[in-house]
Amino acid sequence: MPSIATPYQTKPARSAARSWKPSCGSTTRRLSMHTEGGISLIEALGLGDARLISICGAGGKTTLMFTLAQMFVDQGKRVLITTTTKIAKEEAEDNWPAIVASTADEVIELYSEQIPENGGALIATTGRAKDPIKLGGLAPEEIDLLKESGAFDRILVEADGSRRLPLKAPAPYEPVVPSLTDLHIIVAGLNGLREPLGENTLFRAEIWAELTGTNLGDPIMPEALAAAVLHKGGLAKGCPPGTRNVLFLNRSGSLQRLLDAKEVFRKLSDADGPKPATVVAGWLLPEPGISEIIDYLENA
Repeated sequence: MPSIATPYQTKPARSAARSWKPSCGSTTRRLSMHTEGGISLIEALGLGDARLISICGAGGKTTLMFTLAQMFVDQGKRVLITTTTKIAKEEAEDNWPAIVASTADEVIELYSEQIPENGGALIATTGRAKDPIKLGGLAPEEIDLLKESGAFDRILVEADGSRRLPLKAPAPYEPVVPSLTDLHIIVAGLNGLREPLGENTLFRAEIWAELTGTNLGDPIMPEALAAAVLHKGGLAKGCPPGTRNVLFLNRSGSLQRLLDAKEVFRKLSDADGPKPATVVAGWLLPEPGISEIIDYLENA
């Protein structure tokens, strides 16, 4: 049986945690906020030396991308932020220097004018999309070329859209993940659980219903989220073969949401077949923090 580290949570959370223990194929780490001396978000997600990181899902995807970008910049890294789909114009232009380019060569030509030698970040898009409040993304093949060029220490890619809802199901053409991705992160917002399944609460609700066997209007439960992760057409779809897959359960700061995260852990642990190598429960705002990490050793 894997060892379980001493949790940092309050006594009620510890008591609730005793109702489930990980299976022999997994190990649990319960950790404090990195701002209090615990593990950092970069460490929790296992980013290591991953240079091309693709992020999909819903419930904090863009916030995670920008948070990681700032952390990498603080380390003196040269960071490219981009998307293979679309990104909100206000998000792209209000946070980082932005360039408009459509090829890897154009990005490389322009980036030296934007990023200082001691590190920095910029956003690359192709400019306006059909939607005037969106900016279009680069083709995944161009992002692969950017990785191969070595021009950037880290490349962060938003690989699908979610209409700013906490949960989503992927359409047949989603996500759009560059083939040379080193680490694939699925984001899911725990604040979407226990809400009625519908287009106002979950992006592509009808597809979710098909994937999970949930009826429209029914509460979205933790077991449905686990089912959406495990389904071959679900949230892990599009992860390139051999690429490490990580699930980030965002907004686990309350006791109920932490309990919901634990139920997702349990359902994944009990399931046969492929699953994310690591599942992290945490939050991004106002400062990033980590509640718990599950490593599924057979998938690592």
